[in-house]
Amino acid sequence: MKSVNSWNLTNNKLHQLFKNNNEFISIKVRGNTWEPLTRWLKFDSRIFKETTRKARITLCDIESLAEIYNYRSIRWKAKKLTPLPTQLIPKSLKNIFRKLPIIKQLAYELEIVFYKYNENNSNHLISIVIPARNEAGNKELLINALNKFKKIPNELEIIFVEGNSNDNTYKILKDLKEGFSDFFKISLLKQTAKGKKNAVVEGFNISSGETLAIIDSDFTVDIDDSISAILESTKNENILINCARTTFPMEKDAMRWANYIGNRLFAIFLSILINKPVSDSLCGTKVFSRKFFRLMKQNGSWDSKSDPFGDFTIIFEAANNNIKILNYPVRYYARKSGAPNISRWIDGLKLLKVCWIYMISDI
Repeated sequence: MKSVNSWNLTNNKLHQLFKNNNEFISIKVRGNTWEPLTRWLKFDSRIFKETTRKARITLCDIESLAEIYNYRSIRWKAKKLTPLPTQLIPKSLKNIFRKLPIIKQLAYELEIVFYKYNENNSNHLISIVIPARNEAGNKELLINALNKFKKIPNELEIIFVEGNSNDNTYKILKDLKEGFSDFFKISLLKQTAKGKKNAVVEGFNISSGETLAIIDSDFTVDIDDSISAILESTKNENILINCARTTFPMEKDAMRWANYIGNRLFAIFLSILINKPVSDSLCGTKVFSRKFFRLMKQNGSWDSKSDPFGDFTIIFEAANNNIKILNYPVRYYARKSGAPNISRWIDGLKLLKVCWIYMISDI
């Protein structure tokens, strides 16, 4: 990643920076609160180590120029809260302060990260992981989804991960594997542990595709919208498609009021922590690249057992690894059969723990 300070940039240097076609660019700028103060006091040599007499390039100027050169902003974050020494303050405490809404707006130094957007309509392999537990009543929805997958122009790999169901889900998936094997490469795994996160981990660990998708087997998210999200993700490997169920009106009884409120509160909290809007924190449909998957595997976050669903880990790690989070609106329907495999309060406490881990980290 190319990293520069805006106070060392002239207009020509800024243009040249974007012309060099670096994949990622990180630019540090002075906070709006400190900018006029440093100019007025002219603290340029010993304390601020910058030339205050020159006209500064603002964050708005940088973002506008980035668009011209086809760069997209990923996120911004507070880097330094004050120009004064802070060595005596614990790092975890500084990380918390940098994420607090009012304090981060008053930060002395901000960092904004851009990535070069190159649209690639690649025909690479797509892997779709579908965790399934006690979904025998949704057999027709499974068949409908598989038939619609035939419209995807890319080669597909479907990976069913069956979670030790109490009904005949495994037999249904086995029959579907045999019935659709002429159209897709289909794998059927018997989950070795418990939980959706583990099912997704086991599925992706045997996947081969360059684009990776998670789709819940109750198909409460509209399957046509899910397919559109998958195709959108194939255009660029630096994108995480985070499907958002809260944009359009939902079908009646699609989401309990307590779940809706909890989801909205978590979405607001995540948006604050990563400085990027998150419309839906717990939608099971997500699509990302193998590049991002490798990054999560390398730093160990993918195999962490603290997140019961994996949704928060994926969102936080996208922010941490400079992956653009794209909130993708989808239609959301009520469950046709069965009940959600979640424990609302216990899983909610686990998700709070995940938030705390990332809150004290240098994300």
